Amino acid sequence: KLAQASSGPSSPPPGVFPLSCRWRSTPSFGDQGEMAVATTEDPLKQAKKVLEEYGLSKAEEVRGLLRDARAAAVGRGDSQGEADAIRVLIDIHLAKKEHQEAAQLAQEAAGVFQDKSKKATQMLLLAQIHLNREGGWSEAMTVLGQAQALYKEAGDKDGEVEAMGMMAQIHLEGGDTEAALRVAREALAVSPDAATAMHTIAQVQLARGDVSAAIQQATEMLAVCKDKANKAGHASASLVLANAILSMDATSMEGLNCGREALSLFQEVGDTYGTQSALHTLANGYFSRCDLEEGLKCAREALALFRQTGDQNSEAVLKATVEQARAMTQEYRKTAPKRPFVLPPSAISARLCGPQACPVAESAVPKEVLDQVVAGRKYWGNPTQVEPDPTVDAADRAPNHTVIWAMNMSDNSATQVCVEFGDLLACMAKGDVAKIPIVVLTCGVFGRQVGEHQVATMTNVAAATMWGMARTARQEVPSVIIQLLDFSEAMTAAEIPRTIRPALPESAYYHKARWEPQIAAVPSLFRRDLRRDNLTGGGPGGQESAAKNTSAKFLRKTFSWTGPSHKMDFCWYRQEWRACGPAFEDVGAMPPPPPCRAMRSC
Repeated sequence: KLAQASSGPSSPPPGVFPLSCRWRSTPSFGDQGEMAVATTEDPLKQAKKVLEEYGLSKAEEVRGLLRDARAAAVGRGDSQGEADAIRVLIDIHLAKKEHQEAAQLAQEAAGVFQDKSKKATQMLLLAQIHLNREGGWSEAMTVLGQAQALYKEAGDKDGEVEAMGMMAQIHLEGGDTEAALRVAREALAVSPDAATAMHTIAQVQLARGDVSAAIQQATEMLAVCKDKANKAGHASASLVLANAILSMDATSMEGLNCGREALSLFQEVGDTYGTQSALHTLANGYFSRCDLEEGLKCAREALALFRQTGDQNSEAVLKATVEQARAMTQEYRKTAPKRPFVLPPSAISARLCGPQACPVAESAVPKEVLDQVVAGRKYWGNPTQVEPDPTVDAADRAPNHTVIWAMNMSDNSATQVCVEFGDLLACMAKGDVAKIPIVVLTCGVFGRQVGEHQVATMTNVAAATMWGMARTARQEVPSVIIQLLDFSEAMTAAEIPRTIRPALPESAYYHKARWEPQIAAVPSLFRRDLRRDNLTGGGPGGQESAAKNTSAKFLRKTFSWTGPSHKMDFCWYRQEWRACGPAFEDVGAMPPPPPCRAMRSC
């Protein structure tokens, strides 16, 4: 594959750099997809496995295996197997920059096949090897001409178009735009959907300054590549569009978007040369917008790829462009402020911690279960809750006198628990439902406030949301009785039931003691250091000031400088947990149940 044109404001026409063309020389060690686990019977697979594991450190051993594989393929008349073994040898020589030996082997591979199409395919490989050598362009053109003729005789239009596309790109790289345009149009005559020929024509038109024609040709190429799902051609067309648009408007966001799309596709298909050309184009586009930071980011990546592929000319041009952009940006900053730095979403978004939020916003409790719970709360002792019709929801006795809400005692999501508790609260708030007390059990919420050294888990600490919701529910729905109990994580499942009969709405059980929340007064930080006038009195230091100003003989009208003087103004309050008794005590036997008659006989 050939590299794409890169654009920039440093060479004419504006926004377009000279076209560059490079061939891939990275060894593939045989056909892709054949990196299977080697078996002892197949020397070719053994050679590939050794290369995959040890690289070129065992090149001699691999050569021996490949000679055996080639001899075995010749013995059984397997031309494809012989060509595969030769191809691995070619890759080894290319990795060592031994182009002459690789070219000789490529010629041998071409002579293996009698089929003209397969022979022409091997000749394309030979042409690529010649292009990697210094001064091998003329030989490459000769070989490509022979390959085109073989493809034509075999009736392989795709292969013929590929050979002609390579010839057109070589002419374009050499500066012969007329020959490149002619060969590309001949390729289009053979196959109207030849993406490589369309790419060459668009590049020629862009180099000649005919931007509108280049955009039109690139758009047609883009449509063809999308229909055929050709990602490499799609990337090349997007890059040509980016170069054409940026040549008309060096600050166009549309051009930058096309360049980013091309970069993404080149990286997806693993095209190193296309990636470096796209980065070069984007760097120049950002420099033209005086966005030095983004431009330098793309330029650094492009320079690293230029050094990897050995493209010294493009590296030197890009370095000069970077220096020019820095000077231009420095002058631009004198009249325009620098754009504010925007943190990426990953830096400003809250890091996930604690229990994961539940995506379920609706109750997971079936409606039938909720109806049964509501029907079982028709408490017998409240006459206002008895239906006039004894046949409606009649029951001998309510099965439950207290609802134990213990979802927070196991693995849970705070969001889902609050949603479920809201459903229960809505059922209990109905006028025809007896107000059975609800006891909410949590674990480890107030361990820090009572001096618990054991660190509670995030799931248990998240139960603080239930405390907030229950306290709010007491204010909003005072008819529903809600008790809140918090237990230490050190308490066992046998100890917790011995503490579920408290007399207060809120209790905590830690250190084998029962704790209650109480309001404690603390000094007011606002009035701690405040000094009042000796004539108005009050406040710290009032008597001391009066002793110093005993000579005041006039009477002044009372004026409130700092608000009303009240004892509540000189202190604040906060909630503290205090131990009020043992956690376990003998509460006595349960009171006898009151007499009850069935509602049906009322």
